[in-house]
Amino acid sequence: MVTHYRDYEQFKTVVLPFLLERPDTHQLILGILERGDEPLLMATAQEDDRRLVILQTIPEQMIIAGDVFSKEGIRKLARILDSPGFVGEQSILEPLLLPHSIYGVHMEQGIYALTKVKMPQIPENVVFRPISNDEGQQALTFASGFLYEVESRPSDRQLTQLHQSMARHIEQGSLYGLFSGRMLVAMAAATRPTQIGITISYVYTPKELRGNGYASYLVAKLSEHLLKSYLVVTLYTDWSNQTANKIYQHVGFKLVGRSLHIKKQDRYR
Repeated sequence: MVTHYRDYEQFKTVVLPFLLERPDTHQLILGILERGDEPLLMATAQEDDRRLVILQTIPEQMIIAGDVFSKEGIRKLARILDSPGFVGEQSILEPLLLPHSIYGVHMEQGIYALTKVKMPQIPENVVFRPISNDEGQQALTFASGFLYEVESRPSDRQLTQLHQSMARHIEQGSLYGLFSGRMLVAMAAATRPTQIGITISYVYTPKELRGNGYASYLVAKLSEHLLKSYLVVTLYTDWSNQTANKIYQHVGFKLVGRSLHIKKQDRYR
């Protein structure tokens, strides 16, 4: 049922054609494979004519992408893998969440894709551009605010990793901001590029600046910029934040799937 791989290039050769059949919904795992992070685990699973690709780059979770297995098949696979958490499409992971399951939902997200931008109204006196090294401290403050909204009690390691990621994005020119004068009012990053698409992440506006249209305009401008080089732009949203979901739909993003991040409940860890 499960085939493990040790050679990274062989694994990519096997799984990429399959994943590229649905590049919009598989953009997360495609972007990580393109980035070349050192994997802890690479595997595929087969059930009849259905296939799943499994990739783990951090100890806390495995990414699962592909076809929907039977309830018995996905539960058996989860027992074999015995991961602290999984990330994947809702239709794949939902059978692991029946009553008395060892897993609980950590985050539910909408997967959106865009190929043509609907430009919203331009907020007054703002400029869209990459964030420079001189503005790095503002970006780190925004990044910390973003993490505290995603994780109510982030660890020091998570904060450190996020700040390191922001520094890399600034150095690479892939962290963008909307500025009012010299003040950063909204932030977003272009992440996980592939041959076909790229993902927008870390979209953040401080609470006191929300309601001015900054985030929607920034995402629209960044998408417009990225579509000059890529066929599709993807974006993941917190499914419980329907306001944000409507904002992204308003600028042209279409829902292509639902994603779950599930974790073992405390008593099973």
